[in-house]
Amino acid sequence: MKVSFVIPSFNQGSFIGHCVRSCMEQGVADAEIVVMDGLSTDSTVDVLKEFGSKVDWVSKKDAGQADAVNQGVAKATGDVIAWINSDDYYPTAGVVAKVMKLFDSPDVDIVYGNGMLVSPERVAVRRFDAWPLSRMAELLVHPVSFVLQPAVFFRRSLFLEVGGLRTDLHWSLDYDLWLRMFPRARGICYVPQVLACGTVHPGAKSIRGMKTQIHETRALKRAHWKSFDTTLTDRLRVEAGHAKNLLYYALVKAGLWDYRPDPTWKPVEMVDGEFTPVRVPVRRS
Repeated sequence: MKVSFVIPSFNQGSFIGHCVRSCMEQGVADAEIVVMDGLSTDSTVDVLKEFGSKVDWVSKKDAGQADAVNQGVAKATGDVIAWINSDDYYPTAGVVAKVMKLFDSPDVDIVYGNGMLVSPERVAVRRFDAWPLSRMAELLVHPVSFVLQPAVFFRRSLFLEVGGLRTDLHWSLDYDLWLRMFPRARGICYVPQVLACGTVHPGAKSIRGMKTQIHETRALKRAHWKSFDTTLTDRLRVEAGHAKNLLYYALVKAGLWDYRPDPTWKPVEMVDGEFTPVRVPVRRS
């Protein structure tokens, strides 16, 4: 089974080299790396040229991150998509090879796990733990996306079936995809280990557009209420989560909340041994 690493990028020349090398180290026999660059004006293209034919890359104008990912998936030839942004990476070699073994079960459409937020120097900041969903409505009730984006792996066929990413969304495009894709999956596996690292830096979209993302996420939750058969309690929890997110944003803006490195975390400890996946019940409510 083949995996396609799909990397959207724009002016991330200081990060993309490590991201690509991280993909190369994953030990998957049948793999490809597809980079869709949005006509970067920094060192990105020079970095990509250094990889030669090992990376299938294009640098051209696009309509944003969602458009870049959609084009990358359309170009990809793998059975499984590993969507990872150019400033993110995998914690150790071989993580994705273990993930791919779970897709040997023909009904498994999604594999997801925990994440780790890291500094630009690749020092751990804090964990981003997911959990095995007991009901799909938890996707809505949790204040933010319940999983770090690059820690989600999915079949290309499922991505195409739900129509890919919405190009009219700029901040919560991944969360909207989970809301449409998870309920349509035939089978889902959760892995209680760190599968990906997301870099926290001032230029990161999630930091730069935090307030806009909070409001966009709330609008998506409200739009999907009926399709998830949510209860009144669920909806009240959504509104309470929105208020909590706004409070968090205010603390960050005031300098009262900061991302600080966690020196106790060691990446290799998170992927030692065999995975212990948990099958997630696939129910829409």
